[in-house]
Amino acid sequence: MKNQNIMFTRSIPNMSKARLFRSVLALAGVALIMQVSLPRAQAYDLSSLNGSYADSGSGFAGRTGVPVSSAWAASGAGLFTFDGAGNFTATLVLNNAGITIQRNPTGTYTVNADGTGTIAWTSFGTPISRFFVIGDGGKQLRYVQTDNPPTGAVFGGSMVKQ
Repeated sequence: MKNQNIMFTRSIPNMSKARLFRSVLALAGVALIMQVSLPRAQAYDLSSLNGSYADSGSGFAGRTGVPVSSAWAASGAGLFTFDGAGNFTATLVLNNAGITIQRNPTGTYTVNADGTGTIAWTSFGTPISRFFVIGDGGKQLRYVQTDNPPTGAVFGGSMVKQ
């Protein structure tokens, strides 16, 4: 038992204490560099959304003042094009209870540093808004409709960068 230290020193033959010390310092330096070069959390801004995103969503549509229990099934697909400066254009095809509607809205969007934001436009005189979260470094959006005033819609979906 008392020869354990001797075995350790014998397992590193002919290595001087100075060389061992330099090796330990070198390893510590590599560890420090690895620590410093770890990826940082991404800060988002308006330019984080730039280009075309394929949109797909579903839920229930309704009308202001009508109980949600009276809502009807709705789904949609489309293409949103963000300009990187807070504006967008879109081509949307919606199916509301079997009735197909095509819309070409334009609107605005905001982006917070944490990757959350809002999209807003007007459809048939009604303000539409979505809360979203950016995912995969700006390649995806997940959203839920958050109309204010409430329209009775319960709608959510995702967008994928093209």
